[in-house]
Amino acid sequence: MNKIIFSMTTLFLIFLSGCSTPNATDTTEPSVQQRSTPTLTPSPTGTPSFATPTDVPTLPAEDARQRLLALLANNNDCRLPCLWGITPGKSSYLNARAILLPLRGIAETAYFDFTSSPVDDISPLYVESDLRLKTRIAYVYDNDDVVSYIVFRAVEQQLSKDEYGNQLTTPIFDSPTFLKRVQYYSLSHVLSEQGVPESVLIATSGGPLTRGGTGGFDIVLLYPKQGVFIEYTMEINFLGVNVGGCPRYAYINLFLVPPGNPTAFFSLLDKTDWGLTKAGYSPLEEATSMSIEQFYETFRQPTDQCIETPSNLWPTPER
Repeated sequence: MNKIIFSMTTLFLIFLSGCSTPNATDTTEPSVQQRSTPTLTPSPTGTPSFATPTDVPTLPAEDARQRLLALLANNNDCRLPCLWGITPGKSSYLNARAILLPLRGIAETAYFDFTSSPVDDISPLYVESDLRLKTRIAYVYDNDDVVSYIVFRAVEQQLSKDEYGNQLTTPIFDSPTFLKRVQYYSLSHVLSEQGVPESVLIATSGGPLTRGGTGGFDIVLLYPKQGVFIEYTMEINFLGVNVGGCPRYAYINLFLVPPGNPTAFFSLLDKTDWGLTKAGYSPLEEATSMSIEQFYETFRQPTDQCIETPSNLWPTPER
C-alpha cells in the first residue's frame, strides 16, 4: 500500500455522499458513456505502464443484467476484501477487466482508459419496472498493474417522470428486492463473516435535514486487519428525544484494501474524504447504550431492530 498514487478525495466523496442527505430527486437521464477523464486525480509519481489486455466482449443486456445479479448474490464466491473475485494487493488489472468489461452494456457510466489515471470505474444498473438498483465499482491500480484498492456502492432508486416528462430518480430504503439482491453485503452477513469489528461509528443529526431528501443516519464498521471499511446509510427516524436508523434498510458503501496491514489501512483512509468527515462520527459506545459486542450479537442475524441515539448529541442542521 506504500505505492498509492492517487488523491482519492473526489471518487471517495461519491461513495461517502450518504454521510449527508442524498438528494430526493435526480433529473439526469441514464446513459452509457465513456468519460474522457476519471474521477480520481493522479499524484505526480509517474505514469504506470500497463500491458495491453485481451479484448473482453460486452454481454448482451439481459445476460449482463443476470451476471450483475449473480455477482451480487455471492460476491463471485470470494470473501471481503475480495470483491467479485478481485482481491486488492493480489489481482491484476487484466483479472479486474475480465469482470467489469462484460457489464458495459448496462452501465450508466463506464471508464476504461488509463490515459490520466489507472482506474476502472463502472456503474452497472439493474432496472425492473419503476425500480433501479444502481451499483458503482472502481478498481484502482498501482504501478505494478495490481489492484491497489476497491470502492463499491449499491443503492436503490424509484423511477418517475415530472410534468415535463423528465426522468426522476428518488432514493428508497424499503425495497424487498434490493434487500434480497444485496444480502451478501448486509450488516448481518458482514458481521457473521468478518466477526466483531474493531470499531463501530455513528453519524447523524439532531433535527430535520435541510435538503429535504432521505437518509441521514450512518453506521461505519472498521476492520483494519481485514482491510474492510463498510458504511451503511439509512433513513433517519425522529423519535422524540432520540433519532434512529434501521440497518437492515441501508445503502452500502465499501472501501477495500489489502488485508494484514492496519497502519496502511488507516493511512489510506485519512487521505480520502473520510479524513475530512470522520470528526462528525462518534463511537457506538458513546452514541448509544450498546457495546460493540452487544451490537455484534444483536445484528449478526437478520433483524428489523433499529438503533437509537439521543438527539442532543448531534448538531441540529441550520435552516
